Amino acid sequence: MASSNSKSTNETARKIFKILLSNPRIKVSWVKAHAGNIGNERADQLAKEATQQGQPYSHTKLPKPHIKGLIRKRMLEEWQTSWKNGDTGRKIYNIMPSVSLRPTN
Repeated sequence: MASSNSKSTNETARKIFKILLSNPRIKVSWVKAHAGNIGNERADQLAKEATQQGQPYSHTKLPKPHIKGLIRKRMLEEWQTSWKNGDTGRKIYNIMPSVSLRPTN
């Protein structure tokens, strides 16, 4: 993979390499195509739409704190939905129906 080579002549590959180097928690792995992976299927769909519509992708940089806030909000929403609709822990759910990242007393 070109992005794993810091000496690559491909500018995009070098940018990816730098991002991966500065963010060791990011993991890149191969995913079998058309295997039902929702994220991969969505990426395929967006790529197909981009080629058919002929509209260039515009990259807008957002501040890291903003991105982290969006991710945190989405994660809490999904966790809350999972907790609300879950089958286990119902006695605890009756006491604590809302999820939180902060410990409760």
